[in-house]
This record gives sequence, C-alpha cells and structure tokens, in this order.
Amino acid sequence: MPEVFRWTPQRSYSVNSEPNVSVIKLGDGYEQRQTKGINPLLDSYSLVFKGTSAGCGDAGNVALQVDAFLRARCAVEAFYWTPSTDGVQRLFVCRKWSMTKDGPVCTLNATFEQVVN
Repeated sequence: MPEVFRWTPQRSYSVNSEPNVSVIKLGDGYEQRQTKGINPLLDSYSLVFKGTSAGCGDAGNVALQVDAFLRARCAVEAFYWTPSTDGVQRLFVCRKWSMTKDGPVCTLNATFEQVVN
C-alpha cells in the first residue's frame, strides 16, 4: 500500500493538465482527435515547500522532511496526495525536485505527477 504524503505546500502552486490525445491531420485544416487510453487526463503539480532552521538541519524543517520522503521513494514508489484544488486523494510520483538554502530558510521545489497503477 502506498504511503500518504502529509505535508502542505505553499498556498501558491500551479497545476498543469495535458490531455493524452491522438490527432490525425486530414488536410484542408480538418483533423480527427481521439483520447488515448482510459485515463487520458493526468495532472501535474508544481509545488513549493519552505522550512526554517539553524543550518537547515532541524527535524522540524518541512522542506527537509519532504526531501527525505521523496528520496525514500526515489521516483519509483508512488504515494497518495490530496490536492487542495479538489480535495480528492490521488496517486502521484515525484521524478524531480530541487532544494535551495538562503540563510536559515530551505526551499524545496517539486513536481508531483499523477499516475495510475
């Protein structure tokens, strides 16, 4: 059973939606479009997590906790997360994230991609 991601990102984030569609160009501007698969619309979320601690080593630092969670899954193991946009828990993976440190503030930027197992 996948783990549940329990941390809350910063309030400002973006959602990217790109339907998986097959397009056949027929000429003269005409085209046919058809969705691919049974789950043609999976969202991706660009999120930011911030935490403050002396030296960025405090166990209470949200950014470091999120980093540890994502490292443990290594983009292979999916996890449940509930976006605040609709409040529906879905399955995600995080294939890429980055951490920056500015004084005592650590900021983690991550992209959560919705998946279906």
